[in-house]
Amino acid sequence: MKINMKKNIALVCICVLIVGCKKSSSHAPKYNYELKEIQQKLSYMLDSNIKYQFSALFPYKDKNKEYLTFASNSAILFYDLKKGDLLFKTEIEQDGPNGFYGFSGYHIEDMNHIYLTSSIQPFIAQIDTTGTIIKKIKYGTTESGYNVTPTFTSSSFLNTPMVFVDGQIYITQMPTFFHPMSKTPVSIVIDTLKQISKDLPFSFPPLFKDDELGKVAGASDAFSRDFNGKEFVYSFYFNENIYVASLDHKKIRKIPVKSKYIPHIKVEKKEEDMFTGAKRDFEIACYGNMYYDKYRKVYYRMAYPETNLDNDKNVNYVRLTSSGRKKFSIIVVDEHFNIIGETLFPEYQYCPTVLFIHKDGLYICDNHPMEAGFNEDVLSFSCFELVKK
Repeated sequence: MKINMKKNIALVCICVLIVGCKKSSSHAPKYNYELKEIQQKLSYMLDSNIKYQFSALFPYKDKNKEYLTFASNSAILFYDLKKGDLLFKTEIEQDGPNGFYGFSGYHIEDMNHIYLTSSIQPFIAQIDTTGTIIKKIKYGTTESGYNVTPTFTSSSFLNTPMVFVDGQIYITQMPTFFHPMSKTPVSIVIDTLKQISKDLPFSFPPLFKDDELGKVAGASDAFSRDFNGKEFVYSFYFNENIYVASLDHKKIRKIPVKSKYIPHIKVEKKEEDMFTGAKRDFEIACYGNMYYDKYRKVYYRMAYPETNLDNDKNVNYVRLTSSGRKKFSIIVVDEHFNIIGETLFPEYQYCPTVLFIHKDGLYICDNHPMEAGFNEDVLSFSCFELVKK
């Protein structure tokens, strides 16, 4: 009897160990896949008045055509995605009845429903391709009393695109000195018919203390948010975990998605000297945007290993801000949030903040401002396929 009891206890222990091992290894990296450049390329000639800064760049497809769209100089430009021809542009007026100042990003539902965001005005404007304002959707104050601030930018630079679900708009918020980070809702939902805002129950994770806001090196409070059709996925730049939220944000899953090129994330005090501070902002290790690829049902998370700019000549930090840092990798995560690969890219060759996802693959801008052959009159992309090693 005692022997049988001992055997049973041993079997239970073994089972517990097996289950424990399975749980602990469920998100263990496998690195079976990599991003490999293929021959497919796209190129777009830019007018002389277009700035080589692309904070909002999105592909758009209607029944007849595929477009590559991006914002420049208070206008949204529509290019033929495959042919590279500029088809037309929508001017965003600054004054008058259709005046919209502080233009910071956009989202295209269709040609009659283009939504503009502002870094100044507390509303979203709906326009058509002529730039005529059809409707204003105000932010207002949420039911809980939170005053929604115009910090939302529907951009690709931070990858925080506007999300529409059943007549409601999901937008993001950034912490300000007027509202503590620990009490700032990361996302807000707006009812477009009633124009009522509601804050969602997910605040900023403890990246650093509230009184350190603005005093930490790098884009310390930055994050990206993408939507897979059912859930929102958040990637905070100074957190190796990602956060997967249900539509109502009542269920939050914290999942490690750690780069093998970043041993750990370190929060540093911002340098007092402006030049030294700017340099250090681009040297410290951090994470970046996360994108959902609906064609391959995977996610891409940007990672920026620590680097050194001491020997780099003529570094333009403004250009680096809009085009991406010196060194980066892309972590590939499957639909269950398991790491299946990570690709390290060559320095100063590709722009990790200027990219888009297509059925062909992942298109990344290959005209980096720090590259010797940089041409500011061309926006060009190389295509990368996800392949098994």
